[in-house]
Amino acid sequence: MRFLVEKAISGATQDTTEHAIGIAVFNRDPSKYYTNEDPIVRVQVGRLRAKLKAYYARPETGGDCRIGIPVGSYMPTIQRTSAASGSFKPPSQFAVVPFKCISHQGNGKSFTHGFHDELVHQLYQTFGDIVVASTDFTARSGVHEPHAAYGTSHRQINHRLEGSIQIDAGVIKASIRLIDASTGHITLSEQFNRQGALTIALQEDLASSICASLKRFFPPIQPTKLP
Repeated sequence: MRFLVEKAISGATQDTTEHAIGIAVFNRDPSKYYTNEDPIVRVQVGRLRAKLKAYYARPETGGDCRIGIPVGSYMPTIQRTSAASGSFKPPSQFAVVPFKCISHQGNGKSFTHGFHDELVHQLYQTFGDIVVASTDFTARSGVHEPHAAYGTSHRQINHRLEGSIQIDAGVIKASIRLIDASTGHITLSEQFNRQGALTIALQEDLASSICASLKRFFPPIQPTKLP
């Protein structure tokens, strides 16, 4: 469990494959270890998934976050509980860092760039006041020069949204992390798995799912009512 959570916090998704876990956690010999012959990772993660479900089902279980391992993935999700979410104070602004592309496909980068533009659009439509952060955004300063399309004045950024798009054998995995810019602590870590072609519709679907997830932390803007 510790190994998986540490990888989730660091964003090292490439280290949470079944083969990598078998070698790092269960000391399997890389030259002799074949996941189709040795199911130890699948079995143990399945047991861990069941134990987590049983643990959080207990009424006395408290805490500010909930850890889960989605079926079909070995990367844990870390979410705030409803009680913790209620005490979360939405920042005036949060930065959206361009997502990393983890893919060997030639069109992976263009898909990720298009997805980022779609995500920014939907975030702005949903939450209003956001900032698009460039790659030189630093959590240490907590201040960023907004993109020209969203204004030109400096403003305090309390949180930043970052993540990656991983594409492998027809599976598209979007990983997001909402990070406190002053402390570096993760407020939210979540993944969204899809299958199919790299289309505009898929970009829109992923962006919509991410916006829905962030509504637990940021209040959506209220639509203007026409007289």
